[in-house]
Amino acid sequence: MNKPRTPQVWLLSPFFYERYSDNREILSKQNRPYLVLLVEYRGLNFAIPFRSNIQHSHAYKFQGESSRKRSSGLDFSKSVIIFNEDEIGMPAHIDSKEHTELTKRYNFIVEKFQKYIDDFIEGLKQETLQPKFNFSSLTYYKAVLISATMGGKNALTDCSEGS
Repeated sequence: MNKPRTPQVWLLSPFFYERYSDNREILSKQNRPYLVLLVEYRGLNFAIPFRSNIQHSHAYKFQGESSRKRSSGLDFSKSVIIFNEDEIGMPAHIDSKEHTELTKRYNFIVEKFQKYIDDFIEGLKQETLQPKFNFSSLTYYKAVLISATMGGKNALTDCSEGS
């Protein structure tokens, strides 16, 4: 996956949901796939889901009036790592006001996400995971994320083992 200059919004494919059906923190609803923003960081390809009703601070919340009422935005805590092209489905579209905001604030959003990932990885290195990270889908990728901080070449192959 090349690093996009503009936000890339996609659906995750059915293959993705089949492969990671054992990760109970991955967002999944029957007949309603989640839209995701694709972001590359630390040599890994992340998919950050768009959600409404976000009730925590580990997210970017859209600022528009209707978006604020729904607390909609990008939920960093439910991000996943994409390892294969077939895990990405079709391109998707979001609300035009949210798209405009996403485009204007893209660099800020990516930097905020990168800080979340860095903090999460530091949390993984602790003896006990901090409560704020307990329900993150990223806990599934512990070995991959720690390996990525050490420049590990096996980061991409460690995924199937989870953690």
